[in-house]
Amino acid sequence: MAVRIATRWLDAADISAAGSLAEPVRARASAMYREADRHRFLAGRLAARALVAGLLGVPETAVTATAHCPDCTHGNDGSHGRPLYFVDGQPAPLQFSFSRSGGWLAAAAAPAGVGVDLEDAGAEAFQGAGLEDVMATAAEKAAIAELAEPDRPRLRAQLWVRKEALLKAAGHGLRVDPRTVETAASAVPGESLRASMRAYDVGPEQLGLPAGFVLSYAVGVLRHTVEVLAPAAGAQPA
Repeated sequence: MAVRIATRWLDAADISAAGSLAEPVRARASAMYREADRHRFLAGRLAARALVAGLLGVPETAVTATAHCPDCTHGNDGSHGRPLYFVDGQPAPLQFSFSRSGGWLAAAAAPAGVGVDLEDAGAEAFQGAGLEDVMATAAEKAAIAELAEPDRPRLRAQLWVRKEALLKAAGHGLRVDPRTVETAASAVPGESLRASMRAYDVGPEQLGLPAGFVLSYAVGVLRHTVEVLAPAAGAQPA
């Protein structure tokens, strides 16, 4: 099985085609307070559609998208949740996962369940130990404590993206308590999940990301290959 991973810089992206996105997606963007957040959200949806079309070798006009949130309390309108793509009305032959952080979009595609997550390790959330109480297992807390203080934020961020990727690939998201996900064994609890579910780290230098970023993807197939797609020309910040 092949897993394809790509990143795109969103802040300079052209969003003039945002009117072609589904109405619930545009409504969600309109509800955002900051212009930068609205731009990144819409640019991310447009970039995701372009990536899907490119990977499938079809025109963007043939690609439509929705999303499914199994436990949604706000109305499952297709604007958020697990992404689902269609080509000429038929389910796409690949599954996709996306993550946005700090003006960047990360995407992963595979024939089977896949998850990806991206974070800036310099973000405030990873600087103190508070996050550990809501996401880390005892073994992970011990691993963080073994590091010098300046090195801890990156490990906290790496553990977080591994857990997010695993839970996305399993179709659960954060409906599962991340403290029950042990990244050392990369095993996610639950009778419906395969014991082969694993998370894998990809260095930022391989993806054209700033050095402070961390990224992990997860799949339920041990034997697989990884293809990192080159960033789009002119898509990176100077």
